[in-house]
Amino acid sequence: MNGRITTFGRCLALAGLCCAIAASAAEPVPVAQFEPDPAADGAGTLQGSTWVGGGATWKVWIKQLDNAERLNFIERTTGLAIDPFAGRPDEPPAYHTFLVVLENQGSGGLSFNPLSCWLKTNRNKVLLPRGLADLSFNYRVTGREFPAAYENVQDALFERVISLPPGDTASGLLVYERVQKKTKRWTLGLRLTLPDGERGTFNAPYRRTDLKKGSDG
Repeated sequence: MNGRITTFGRCLALAGLCCAIAASAAEPVPVAQFEPDPAADGAGTLQGSTWVGGGATWKVWIKQLDNAERLNFIERTTGLAIDPFAGRPDEPPAYHTFLVVLENQGSGGLSFNPLSCWLKTNRNKVLLPRGLADLSFNYRVTGREFPAAYENVQDALFERVISLPPGDTASGLLVYERVQKKTKRWTLGLRLTLPDGERGTFNAPYRRTDLKKGSDG
């Protein structure tokens, strides 16, 4: 009898261990986190975790979003709780996401091309924003059908060239593939065209949260 109880107890212990291993395997793989770096050369004004900058006739706000914040913005903008950039719960985040707000404070129109906004790392890797067209291509390459509902998320993204009349404000997401594991720093560079044809620029620098002061970038 005691032997049966002992055997049964061992079975329960093994079952519990298997469950623990399965639960552990389902947990997301930890990834490097990045934060605004106000000490970087040429850094602009930081309000909390939001960069604020611009020129005499325009203003920009840039804030990095996590997955939950990205979904929240998409839902508030489109009314749909759909995130095409979300991965599986057991996978690390695949993208860096930024909420960008532009305001035209001048008397002429502004032009903004999202493809002029690059993310450059300390490893000289330059990334361009990803959009629904990129996701659709990835689906086709792997033989999957791109969900039609994803097309409705486009209004939440900065994906095409926009013209901003005087007094108007525009907001949208810029989404980039996640940087390489050994990356220590990167800068999001925003570019737009002013009414006189000149280019307005603003750089938002970020650093790894575990990067010690004085470490080389």
